[in-house]
Formats: sequence, C-alpha cells, structure tokens
Amino acid sequence: MYSLIYRSVAQPSFSLPEVYLMLSKARAFNNNHNITGCLLYHNQTFIQLLEGEESALLALYDSIKLDKRHYNVTTLIEQHIETPLFLNWDMAFHEFDEFEDSKHEKLRQIDAIFSKSSAFNKPSEFATTFFKNVHRILFQEN
Repeated sequence: MYSLIYRSVAQPSFSLPEVYLMLSKARAFNNNHNITGCLLYHNQTFIQLLEGEESALLALYDSIKLDKRHYNVTTLIEQHIETPLFLNWDMAFHEFDEFEDSKHEKLRQIDAIFSKSSAFNKPSEFATTFFKNVHRILFQEN
C-alpha cells in the first residue's frame, strides 16, 4: 500500500458547490480503484491524504497535479505504508470555513478527524505530517 499527502491552493473561481461536485466524483472514482483518504478545505487551501495501490494512486496524483482548479500543488510526504489511516473512507471531507473564528471548534474538528483514523492505534511520521499540516492551514501558520 502507498500513501501521499499534498497541499494546494484553489483558484479563486473554484466555488464551494464546485468543490462538493468534485468530491462526489472523487468518491466514486476512489471506490472503484480502492483508494481511500481525507480531503480538507479551508480558506481556499486543500490538504489531501491519499492511500491505495501505488500505481493507481500515482496515476491519480498525476491527474490531480494537472487539474487547473488549483495550483501550487506541493507533495508533503509520500511513502509505502502497512496500514491506511482512513481504511473505510472513499474520501473523508471536512470544510472548515464555517468555523472561521472559532479556534475551539476547529480543534474539536481536528480531534474528530484524528479519532476516525488509525493514527491513534499506530502513530507515525506520516500521520504526524498530516495532522501538523491540517493545523497549519486552519490557523494560517507557515
């Protein structure tokens, strides 16, 4: 099994309804290709964790990098893994813009995501990278 995490910035014209449409299509594709993961969106920034068979996942990532709806696609980490963090999720999704001013609510949501993953059972550098970057985009750290 292979996994990667990337970060990108949505084009200003990429609306939230379009994000949800993209998500619907991604879930169907991921289900058909045994890809799991989590996508987070806040202040026009995406962070996505993808898990699956290496060739299928890298082919998907190549198409993601070519997608004009976002830019500055940056790979944060990629590696072979034994156990996926989001085993039963075609694509978990969290959109944090509704919690713009509530640090407490954002932290509660991060905890909810973390508790639904396998990271509690088997902490790793990969999981740490994901959750540190989630924290960064939610609290605008560089």
